Amino acid sequence: MELRQLFLQLNEAYIVIDFATKEPVVLNSAACSLLDITEEDFTKSSLWKEVFTPKLNRKEPLNSFLFNVKDCIFQTQCSPLSDSDSTYAALHISHVLPTDQEIHNFYNLIDNLGAYVFCKDINYRYTYANRRVCELFEQSLDDILGKSDHELFCEETGEILVEESDRHVIETGTPIEKEEHFFVPSLNEMRTYLAAKKPLFDDDGNVSGLCGISTDITNQKRTEQQLRDNEQTLNTILDNVGAYIFIKDTDCRFRYINKLTEQLFQKSSEEIVGMSNCELLGPEQGEEFERTDREVFTSGQPLRCIETFHVGDDTYYYWTVKIPMRNESGDIDSYIGISSDITEQKRLEHEVRKSNKKLKKTIKEINLLKDELQLQATHDALTGLYNRRFLEEHTSMIFSDKQRTPTSLLMLDIDHFKTINDRLGHQVGDEILKHLANVMSEECRSTDLICRYGGEEFLILLPATDIQTAYQKAEWIRKEYEISVGAAFPEAKGSSVSIGVAAAPNQGTDFISVYQAADTALYKAKSLGRNRSSLAK
Repeated sequence: MELRQLFLQLNEAYIVIDFATKEPVVLNSAACSLLDITEEDFTKSSLWKEVFTPKLNRKEPLNSFLFNVKDCIFQTQCSPLSDSDSTYAALHISHVLPTDQEIHNFYNLIDNLGAYVFCKDINYRYTYANRRVCELFEQSLDDILGKSDHELFCEETGEILVEESDRHVIETGTPIEKEEHFFVPSLNEMRTYLAAKKPLFDDDGNVSGLCGISTDITNQKRTEQQLRDNEQTLNTILDNVGAYIFIKDTDCRFRYINKLTEQLFQKSSEEIVGMSNCELLGPEQGEEFERTDREVFTSGQPLRCIETFHVGDDTYYYWTVKIPMRNESGDIDSYIGISSDITEQKRLEHEVRKSNKKLKKTIKEINLLKDELQLQATHDALTGLYNRRFLEEHTSMIFSDKQRTPTSLLMLDIDHFKTINDRLGHQVGDEILKHLANVMSEECRSTDLICRYGGEEFLILLPATDIQTAYQKAEWIRKEYEISVGAAFPEAKGSSVSIGVAAAPNQGTDFISVYQAADTALYKAKSLGRNRSSLAK
């Protein structure tokens, strides 16, 4: 009792702890005032439970320690006390004040933050400004203190800052964060700042001013605007380029389409982005698009192909280039596709070929008797194409050293032809061979040499034709056969051809070298899943 009365009378803040009960027996008035808590509430508070109780329960002696209350740091000095019944400890509590060096370090930190830090009173006059603020106004701290933004900027800017942010913080006592855009006289230009402002309170809890931190984001905003302008310019170009442009990710889902592609599918960009090929085109057409999409990601190389799009009874043809794109890590995460509508070109070519076919037929009828013997010697009896003997007799002339123009060779093979013969019979198999011969004849020029080289293997020599043009021709033949064979032979629907493409001088200057290169390319097309054209390396 005497112990309690003694510490209650002291003017310095003390807490007396009973180690036997692990409870406080004294919290004098000075301690209550310093910690802003009553003696009755102390043992129920989080301060007692979270700071003092854990230290009392430790086996080590209770030493001096620091603790925090409402952003204030306090220090305790522990002094053991004893009487006949119990052992006590007196904890002297004092407010820890920063040293001059700590204050200097703090202001030095504020000056080097790279942001504008300031304080204002309730009349919106500066009570503090760091070095960045002084540099902005080109004035010393002494010149800035006591002035308002009306004086430091101009009346208009000062009114904007008060009405749009400062008044809200002062009058409501709530923080605010927003962009501020105003004219800076010292820089002679408009600047944009991201400002965070919080109220300051006096000891009675009343708002006494505000503290603000502003970061100059003018360059960032300009960069963002430039990016938006560049994006708008790019979209304008892509929307008016006259081609169907789209981007797909590694899941073969659309990530971008231009306006022309929207018109093609009669859907908006918002509807199409995120869709897969099958979701947009249906399973049958979608799977074909999926196959070439996957090939881009598998090979990591640009892919050129002919794609068809069926609408009712009409078929549309597109020459498509798919180019893989890499992210910052160097990984392919998408591709950009560029498609051109070549349907009209295809139709015109068919019309020209139809006219040529009629002309050829007339000439053929006139010269039929004269050429019959030569035909039997130089042509295949089943398909009417040139035979192997005729081809080999003409290769030396076509691949002569004097021949300066490129010459391409296509090697074709019907996929799984043995299965067709076994399942449908040799008569149907022969009809399919003749059908392929007709397709090749219709797709080729009169100067091209089409040969049945043996079995279901065919060769097409394309004089004065580079390898890229030959590849496009191969794709035409492959697509036309795939579409027409199902209509002509429903029981053989799904039949396809694989094609190897080689050329002189790319793969050599003699027939044997080009033939071997085309054969290797054909084997590659087969190994990649058939029903495709493959360029020789």
